[in-house]
Amino acid sequence: MAGPWLPATVEAMTASIVILQLAVLAVVLESDLGRRKIGWFRVLRPVITVLAIVPFFFTALPTARNDLILQAAGALAGALLGLASVSPPLVSVSYDPAWRPRWFRTARTRSGPAAVSQAGLGYAAIWIAVTAARLGFAYGAQHLFPAGLGRFLAGHMLSDTALANAFIFLSLGMDLFRSILLWTRGRRARLAAAVPAAAAALQTGSPR
Repeated sequence: MAGPWLPATVEAMTASIVILQLAVLAVVLESDLGRRKIGWFRVLRPVITVLAIVPFFFTALPTARNDLILQAAGALAGALLGLASVSPPLVSVSYDPAWRPRWFRTARTRSGPAAVSQAGLGYAAIWIAVTAARLGFAYGAQHLFPAGLGRFLAGHMLSDTALANAFIFLSLGMDLFRSILLWTRGRRARLAAAVPAAAAALQTGSPR
């Protein structure tokens, strides 16, 4: 049971956070783990998932000074985490001139050039760790430190809605900037591969 200091929105926030975080985690890991082609659908799928879920939980946008700072901090943290999650130490990006889908490969499956990424345990670990931290806070807000959280919000003139929004913006920011950087790195890989190919074509076609 929540304590008397816990605002109703924060108490209800726990269910929305669980649903949002688990859905996003499942989509991201399914989209990115292993060796995968960097395409529009794959890049945007986690963002679309968040945008589809958020309207069920986003109720208002508090505009008081401290509320705006808290919500902006959530968005900024999400952006930084998203960029870190697809940084070179965790995700490698290359160009494969003969890419074929990983599923349903047959001798007749057509291959073609594509930018591909390779993500493994390190990538999964950062997404799982961030998700576990957010879910842990949601659990603690309801069961471990509801009174302390309520006093903190009141003492810093923060609304419970702004706190819930900060978590939503964190999820959205992490997915959005993961997608932006992944697409940017894929485009760079394609452009880097196109330069030698163009030079080779010019040499082949030049008169001797």
